[in-house]
Amino acid sequence: MMRQNLLALMLLGFVQIWLAGCSTPAHVGEYPNQQRMVGKSKSSILACAGTPHKETSDGERTFLRYYREAPILEESRPVGKGSFATIRHGCWATVILIDDRVVDVHYRFVPPTFDASNDCEDIFDSCQ
Repeated sequence: MMRQNLLALMLLGFVQIWLAGCSTPAHVGEYPNQQRMVGKSKSSILACAGTPHKETSDGERTFLRYYREAPILEESRPVGKGSFATIRHGCWATVILIDDRVVDVHYRFVPPTFDASNDCEDIFDSCQ
């Protein structure tokens, strides 16, 4: 009986991963923290969001790239007395600056089929 339950959970996990691969990309909308960043200076972004994962420039634009992954406990779903793994997810946030001011913030979900907007919003939670 225990072996059948384990096999069923494994099969369910494989089906979930397979279905995620066939899904369409999650909709990336406009979110409160994302919109609140527009107009802020580079120094204020660095003060509240911290050091970016990567910083690049291409002439007049500067790009600050941040990444946040979901906490490990978010990645397993309880089932009965056990749990099974869910999709590992996170979000890239790219802050675009011109003349030291934020002009736009883009979110990109990882994987693209999973709405991980809460992970990107968390990056800017302390930016009020």
